Amino acid sequence: MRSEVHGERANEGPRPARREELDDLADLMVACFGGALGPRRRRRRPRWIQRSGAWVIARDGRLVSHIRLVYNFLSIYGCRVKIASIGGVCTHPDYRNHGLASLLLEHCAVVAREAGASLLLISGRRGLYRRAMAVDAVPIFRTRIGRGSIETRNGAPRARPGRPEDWAACARLYQAEPVRFVRVAEVFARALGGHGHRMPWVIESRGDVVAYVVLARDWGHPPESRERWVSEYAGVRGALVAGIPSLLEAANVDEIEFRAPQCDRELDYLLGNAGLRLGEGTLWEHTIRLLDLPLLMRRLRPYTVARLPREAARALAFEQTAEQCMFTRGEDALGLDIGKATALVLGGPEAPRVGAELGESLNALFPIPFPLPGMNYV
Repeated sequence: MRSEVHGERANEGPRPARREELDDLADLMVACFGGALGPRRRRRRPRWIQRSGAWVIARDGRLVSHIRLVYNFLSIYGCRVKIASIGGVCTHPDYRNHGLASLLLEHCAVVAREAGASLLLISGRRGLYRRAMAVDAVPIFRTRIGRGSIETRNGAPRARPGRPEDWAACARLYQAEPVRFVRVAEVFARALGGHGHRMPWVIESRGDVVAYVVLARDWGHPPESRERWVSEYAGVRGALVAGIPSLLEAANVDEIEFRAPQCDRELDYLLGNAGLRLGEGTLWEHTIRLLDLPLLMRRLRPYTVARLPREAARALAFEQTAEQCMFTRGEDALGLDIGKATALVLGGPEAPRVGAELGESLNALFPIPFPLPGMNYV
């Protein structure tokens, strides 16, 4: 690697990356992900290398482990929740199996909680994240839609590639979603300019943009691959479903896998009513961990009182330690490790069954709805 670091600086971190270390970060990424970058991107600094949010560990005078940590806000039926997202987790092959990534990940979790984040969203599902108490969560439904799966009707909405000038229309559609990330307009402007393996398409009806879909291809699949999956969508659900035949044709693909949160009951109904078979799962490509359950539930207080009688909502209490979450209602109490508590709150296969009055309250609240990461993928 390029930087020369000696003396007490030879073994540093976890710490934020420095401005002059961008080339060093690029070298580390190529060493770890080179096979997935493609030959052109391996010959130059990958454009997604950023100092912003980069946490690193240095050993023997060079950067050897990296995590990118960024913050976002969710809007859940009007409640604003701060979350931390993690991606780009890697350790140089020469320094693996020494616990560096685990050390960096736990440090980032502490930093994120101190910054006021109540949830940690991790791009990945490997054992490293599960050992850090992150779990599969957020119930989704998924279905494969091929050519001919949905009847093409005269006058149906039409799909076309998204263009930079569509950003305002797409932003309005996304802002109307009841469960979404809170975004600045530049996110849409950048995405609609083209985004590698994730490409936006708009659905038009009578000259107006009424929905949009971000189609992604899996890492390692060539651009000419004829399969895609939906990483984000927004807008009029009926137009979205009716526009899928046009989308398949315009994108020149044979099959789209549609993934959507189970809280989107309207889309669930429309796809099922179109004769499609819906499977179940959890949030694709991600694991999640609770960072601060009491803070999360304070932020979701309007959501809670809308779902529970006021007396029942007032009787609920939430606590969290380094290893456990506690849910109580009056004399009833339930203690869970962080992983099982996360699965209970966000919905996942590890969620336990809870009975009595406490169970009635928790079943009315959880799982809380959560959006697809989509353009907020880290």
